[in-house]
Amino acid sequence: MKIIDRYLAKQSIAAILLVSVALLGFDLFFTLVHELKVVGKAQYTLSMALNYLLLTAPTRLYAMFPWSALIGTLISLGALANHSELVVLRTAGVSVMRIGWAVLKGTFILLVVVLFLGEGIGPVTEKLAQNMRMSALSSGQTIETSDGWWLRQGREFIHVQSVKSDQNLLGLTCYQFDEERRLIRAFFAEKAEKVAEAGEEWILKNVQGTQFLSNKTKTFHQAEMKMTLVFDTEVLEASMMKHPERLSAAMLWRTIQNREQNALNVQTYQVAFWTKVFQPVVILAMIFLAIPFVFGPLRSVSMGLRIVVGILVAFSFHTLSNLFTSLAIVYQFYPLLAVLTPILILLLVAGWMVKRVR
Repeated sequence: MKIIDRYLAKQSIAAILLVSVALLGFDLFFTLVHELKVVGKAQYTLSMALNYLLLTAPTRLYAMFPWSALIGTLISLGALANHSELVVLRTAGVSVMRIGWAVLKGTFILLVVVLFLGEGIGPVTEKLAQNMRMSALSSGQTIETSDGWWLRQGREFIHVQSVKSDQNLLGLTCYQFDEERRLIRAFFAEKAEKVAEAGEEWILKNVQGTQFLSNKTKTFHQAEMKMTLVFDTEVLEASMMKHPERLSAAMLWRTIQNREQNALNVQTYQVAFWTKVFQPVVILAMIFLAIPFVFGPLRSVSMGLRIVVGILVAFSFHTLSNLFTSLAIVYQFYPLLAVLTPILILLLVAGWMVKRVR
C-alpha cells in the first residue's frame, strides 16, 4: 500500500501542478491585456507591468488553487481509470475511501507549500506590486500607508482613509500650504464624490476645517464644497483593495480590529478573513469531491469532459460562495456563517456521492 500511496500521490501532485500553471497562465495573460491599456501613462512602463504580474502571481495562484485541486484530481484519477489501474485496485480489495485517503495524503504536502505561498510570500509581494503600480501611475505623488493614502497636489497634501470606488472617497483630509510652506488651511470631509462628466471636479460632503490667518484662526463648516483633485482614475483603481482576501489572515485580523476601533464597516474584511481561514478545508473538499466523480459518472468519459465538469463544479461552488458572502455584506448577518454554509454543502454533496459509489 505504501507503493500505491506514493504512486497515487505522485500522479495527483503532477496533475494539480500542471493545471495550476495553466490556470495561472490564463489569468496572467488576461491581466496583462488589461495592464497594456494603462502602459505609458505617467511613469508606468511595460517592464513595470510585467513586474506587477510577477509580484501578484503568488496570490493569484493561491486564490485559484481550489479550482486546480479539483480539476487536477479529476485528470489524474481519470487517467488511471482510463488505463484500468483503478479497476485493478478495486479488484484487489482497495476501497474507494482508501484510494481517496492516499490522494489526500499526497496532496497535503502540496497544500502546505501553497499555504506558505499564500500566507507568507503572497501578501508581501502583492503589497509591493500595488505600491509600485500606484506610485508609477501617480508619478510618485501617491503613497499608501497603514492608515490610508496620501496624495500631493501642488501645495496641498491630501489624506484619504478609504477608497470606496473610483467615484467615491471616504474620510478626506486636506492640508493647504502657502509658498513659504506655512499651513494656511486644513479641513476634513466625511466623503468626496466625483462630479459626473466634470473632469477633475469633486464634491466634498460635511466639511469641517480651520483657516489659519496671520493673527488668528477661523473655523468653518460646510454641508458641501467643490474641490479640484488632479489625479488619474487609474490611481484610484490601483489604490482600491478589490481583493482583501489577498491580504494575509494576520493582516486581515489587524485591519478588522483597527476598523472596529474607528467605527468603520468590517463585513467585507470579516468575510475575507474567514475565507482565508477555511481555504485549506475548501481545497481538501474539492479533492474529496473529485473522487466519487471518477468512480461514478465520469469513470469512462474523455479527459476533455472531465475538465469541463471540473470547471463547472468549481464555478458553481464559487458562485454559491459569492452569493452567500454578498448576502452577508448586504444584510449584515454573520460572515462566518456565510463562509461555512457553501463549504458544508460541498462536503455533504461529496459525502453523499462517495456513499453511492462505495
